[in-house]
Amino acid sequence: MHDPKSRDTHYLTEKVTNTDAFLPVRATGPLNEPLPWVLEFRVVGTAAMIQAQVNEEMFIGRADPAQSLRPAVDLGPHGGQSKGVSRKHAALVVKDNRIYIRDLGSVNGTRLNGSRLAPQQDYRLRHGDEIEVGTARLQVRFTVVPTIGTTPKGSTQPLDAPVPMIGKGEHIVIAESDAQVSRVFSMALKSAGFRVTAVETAAAVMAQTMLEMPQLIILDLMLPDMHGIDLIRYIRKQPNHERCGIVVCSGSTGGFQMHQALEAGAKLFLGKPVSVEDLMRAVTQVMEIKPAEAVKEPIAS
Repeated sequence: MHDPKSRDTHYLTEKVTNTDAFLPVRATGPLNEPLPWVLEFRVVGTAAMIQAQVNEEMFIGRADPAQSLRPAVDLGPHGGQSKGVSRKHAALVVKDNRIYIRDLGSVNGTRLNGSRLAPQQDYRLRHGDEIEVGTARLQVRFTVVPTIGTTPKGSTQPLDAPVPMIGKGEHIVIAESDAQVSRVFSMALKSAGFRVTAVETAAAVMAQTMLEMPQLIILDLMLPDMHGIDLIRYIRKQPNHERCGIVVCSGSTGGFQMHQALEAGAKLFLGKPVSVEDLMRAVTQVMEIKPAEAVKEPIAS
């Protein structure tokens, strides 16, 4: 079970400074809205999972039809009242392409990974965090819906326009157990001119490298049959491994995981959620491609 005290919470002091953010446009996914992420909240101690599409601002609390209160994360059906959950307990806010949590002055308070939040202040929320709302505990998972490009709030644009044609048939292997992420990344990379093989297991990656060492592997660390860091070490022992760049794209945000991955032989570490735009920047950087239009280097998370 997730131990909130085992996580690094130094980022709780990270406050919001950009109040005029721009939101990415969703490329695809289960909901037809121009926003990039879906949040899943597992109610600890139950089998319940609450899924909420990310809007610019949404609430955690309890529904009250008399007051027309319908929080995106409604804990009323999950014993919210007995667990001290206020009707409008906390807000989830999207700013600068990040998600923050804000306690709304609730009587029983809000905690993030065991640390109590100061009311009316924004704290960054990350994949794998645990929230305590009153005494209700929620484990957070970002269901990554990758994005292409950016657009001002509330507007839309063609999905294929921001993807530059930078590839010339180079082979890229995507090792990702989340089918939705894999599908969207594959779509974007094929549109950019690459030859793409998408797999879900480390064994399939090994088979691909024996047939042909790809120019790039995009790797999630949490594969079902092997940890991604062990797979990186395996690849780095194979013939012709020098021709293969490795980009780790993972929900593991700790510095230790990133250090291990880079030490094992990854070229770049990106923390989820990752937009397609960031992915394309990473591919351009690691494969040392110089497209006609400049692409900024991504910032490793």
